[in-house]
Amino acid sequence: MRTAAIAVLATAALNAHAQPTFQGLGDFPGGGFYSDAWRVSNDGRAVAGAGEPASGLTAQRWTATDALVRLGTLPGFEDSSFATGLSATGRAVCGYSSGAGGTEAFRWTADSGMTGLGDLPGAPHASAANYIAADGATVVGTGNQDYNAGAMEAFRWTEATGIVGLGHARQNHDWSEAWCCSADGAIVAGLSMQNFVGGEAFLWTQANGMTGLGDVVGGEDFSVAVDMTPDGAVLTGTCAPDAGYEAFRWTQATGMTPLGDLPGGGHYSTGIGVTDDGNTIVGLADWDGGFGASNAFIWDPANGMRNLQTVLETEHDLDLTGWHLLYAYDISGDGRYICGQGINPAGDYEAWLVDLGACPADFNGDGAVNTLDVLTFLNAWNDGC
Repeated sequence: MRTAAIAVLATAALNAHAQPTFQGLGDFPGGGFYSDAWRVSNDGRAVAGAGEPASGLTAQRWTATDALVRLGTLPGFEDSSFATGLSATGRAVCGYSSGAGGTEAFRWTADSGMTGLGDLPGAPHASAANYIAADGATVVGTGNQDYNAGAMEAFRWTEATGIVGLGHARQNHDWSEAWCCSADGAIVAGLSMQNFVGGEAFLWTQANGMTGLGDVVGGEDFSVAVDMTPDGAVLTGTCAPDAGYEAFRWTQATGMTPLGDLPGGGHYSTGIGVTDDGNTIVGLADWDGGFGASNAFIWDPANGMRNLQTVLETEHDLDLTGWHLLYAYDISGDGRYICGQGINPAGDYEAWLVDLGACPADFNGDGAVNTLDVLTFLNAWNDGC
């Protein structure tokens, strides 16, 4: 009976496959047509960003079952809101809400709704959450945002500690921003600088505090870390070599390695999302400073930086006629799902989601679908896991 079951399952596995898909995520009724997608859950079933109903820009969460859902605003900060981060399961979101009272960071969950996180001491009242840990328990961002005075401090929030400032990478710095954290929230990375001049990517831990990571040789003295792998071992963001601004990949062993740019446009690229193994990075390139003047890219060690839309059309047989993919903001841990924003065939800015169609039948993850996957599954079943 076991042999027969293996034969049946093997035949099914050999025939199993999932086709790549691309979809625009739409927008809310009323207002101008605008939607954005900043983060995607690991299973691709949830996306966080913003949309534009008649009342103004509003934080949103898209799911495969409910489509776009407005997350609302905080009391006293009711003009607009924006979702910037999403937990691995998609059940926790972070962002910020703005109004007459200033701006305040929030954390939203499917169970408790939107909760304000407060702000660091000082005026004006202005905080923004930029990233939420994979487990949804830690939020990082920026607080005490006084743009006129050129002051800002990175923060880390947990329910136990509340909002805590992380300081700056150097004594003369007066501005820091936390842009990402590890899966457990123990490692934080972002940007530290002085009076809007230069800037340096940082890495923060409880034990060592904030440590500047420097920049590459040449060009402007500038770097910023935007995303990291779950263990914090690989970072991506922007650095400034002689040619301009370029996305980078950083590890403790290699330091900061520029990834280049796509041909055309201004020489500017930035890495925004990275897979769990640190070997695939997505972001934007060719940016010339204008809104809607860029191209989404995908990078891996074997192929270097490539235009994501071209890759989707030529290697995954997706029909993107009329679309222009501007930004790739996030990629799931296994590299299957990518989200971002583009200009749709009607000329509107719209959030999008790609499913590269990794086959669920590839149970052992070796890229092939065969009897080894069935045996791996049955062994796991027998072991009770």
